[in-house]
Amino acid sequence: MPDNILEINDLDMYYSTKKGVVRAVDDINFTLPRGNTLALVGESGCGKSSLAKAIIRLLPRNIDTYKGEVIIDGKDTMRLNEREYRENVRWKQISMVFQGALNSLNPVLKVGFQVAEPLIIHGDIAREKCVLKAANMIKMVGIPDNFIDRYPFELSGGMKQRTVLAMALINNPKIVILDEPTSALDVITQANIMNLLKDLKKETDISFIYITHDIAVSSELADSVGVMYAGEIAEIASAEEFYKEPAHPYSQLLMSSVPTLRTDKELKFIKGSPPSLIDPPKGCRFHPRCPYVLNICKEKSPKQTDLGHNHYVRCWLHTETE
Repeated sequence: MPDNILEINDLDMYYSTKKGVVRAVDDINFTLPRGNTLALVGESGCGKSSLAKAIIRLLPRNIDTYKGEVIIDGKDTMRLNEREYRENVRWKQISMVFQGALNSLNPVLKVGFQVAEPLIIHGDIAREKCVLKAANMIKMVGIPDNFIDRYPFELSGGMKQRTVLAMALINNPKIVILDEPTSALDVITQANIMNLLKDLKKETDISFIYITHDIAVSSELADSVGVMYAGEIAEIASAEEFYKEPAHPYSQLLMSSVPTLRTDKELKFIKGSPPSLIDPPKGCRFHPRCPYVLNICKEKSPKQTDLGHNHYVRCWLHTETE
């Protein structure tokens, strides 16, 4: 059994639009150890949700390029055709909680059926047992089991989020992708959802990919942190090393923008805005906003450099110039 439940090699996913090709996911490489959580952070439009869809192979109609390796538990799922992938991988080995729980639920179907539906479609057990397991799953995520006969509009925001999480967990997948699972919730409900995720992590061997804008919230769950910028992973490191000493200038500025409770520090912001992924800057994609920009940054794109201890960064400040 491989140590890494997920291995991504040279993954690309580009969209075709009237204005040109959008390089949303560009040359992505990382591994996810079994039972660990990777927090994926970065500004809006940097490609986090596109990367999630590329991993689980939920592709839009306007796809232009989709290639690379997505190895789940030692098997390259990119070699499977769509029918094989749908029957054997999606929702069985890997599932996803989408951003915006309300949009993921059908307003005219009862909650219990919607939680049971992935098991009915992808499972090999009787329908009655599927409904019973759905009731148990709903109870496990903190919703009273009598709510199985309610409709989504009868649930609070936190309950909707728990329902979608139950749908993602019903088939006992090995990996669950969480796309901004707490962004639309109040602070107390956010804390409850995070505590639920931490309990699931302790009690099961599920691996999570946690997509978020909130670096502070991600620290509650993350074993490692990946920073995305303009379709690329700028840095990836263990959570302990990243929060203590981020290496990429973009990561440093992100951390400098987070207020702290116990220490006084000058909050900083990142000047400018992320580049267009149709026509990204030549060289390092962060160089127009970087306070440490070098001449080579404007000409050549840096390669991913190993800093040791599974800490990788894509920056000329840490890469030997050619």
